[in-house]
Amino acid sequence: MKRALVVIMILVAGYFASGLYIVGGNEKALLRRFGRARLPLVGSGLHYAMPWPMTTISRINPSEVRTLQIGGVASESLEGDQFLLAADQYQLDEFLTGDKNILNVQVNVQYRISEADAADYLFGCVNPEEHLRLMTESLLGDVVARSGVDFVHPLGLAELRAMLTQRTRELVQSHRLGIVIEDVDIAGVSPPLLVKQAFVDVSNARASKQRFINEALAYREQTVAAASANARKNVDEAETARRSAIESARGEADRFGKIVAQFQADADGGVQTYEQSRQMTLRQKYLEMLETIVPKLASKALLDTDKPVNLTIFPENNK
Repeated sequence: MKRALVVIMILVAGYFASGLYIVGGNEKALLRRFGRARLPLVGSGLHYAMPWPMTTISRINPSEVRTLQIGGVASESLEGDQFLLAADQYQLDEFLTGDKNILNVQVNVQYRISEADAADYLFGCVNPEEHLRLMTESLLGDVVARSGVDFVHPLGLAELRAMLTQRTRELVQSHRLGIVIEDVDIAGVSPPLLVKQAFVDVSNARASKQRFINEALAYREQTVAAASANARKNVDEAETARRSAIESARGEADRFGKIVAQFQADADGGVQTYEQSRQMTLRQKYLEMLETIVPKLASKALLDTDKPVNLTIFPENNK
């Protein structure tokens, strides 16, 4: 009887000891006591809870970023056992654009489990990943169907990526999947193999067009810059010439004013009259001018010696 009692006590102690559990360093634990979720999540370490079936423990890693691949792009290389492929292998990856073109699109959805909504991830849906896959495929098909082939391949990839990320986040939140969408990356977009060369030709033509446009813009910028520099140079030269002419005119005016003042000073000092000073200065200027001009004359003048010639510009009796 005592032995049976000891065995029962050991079993009871072992049962209650089974309530000890360990949560890893990068994990969080969600407890369900009698089927009801207990929040907040339990952190890492050694913990105790009521044994099963009163308490159920579910462990998650909310910091782990997971990747869900949707769609794919056709491969041109056939190696090994890829020589014979199923005819419908890539049909599920084909999406119809708004202008009736077919494209193979591959999307990688990066997500993690929401710590705040871990109960929705664990118990709100049978398979949250499959739900996310179907929802993203439907959203991708709708977005591609509303876009033209040039927008999807390749002009609007950045805008398309931002649109997919935003709308996927909104749908995940409304469906309460307990998932946080980090990013929706468009890993690849390619046309079907049969028409791939035509797409390549279009892409090459588009690249050549853009190259010509860039070269024309560069030439325009270069021409405008050169014209602006030349205009600034002409303006600077004109401004320099203007200032030089003004300074030269001011200098001449100052010298003329000093000469006139000297006439009056000679008249006031009794050296000679104002008119005499004026005539003498004019004669001096006239001789200085002849000394400058005559050596530069390339032709000679023949004069009749029988007739007098008056070479003076300011004769004595000229008033």
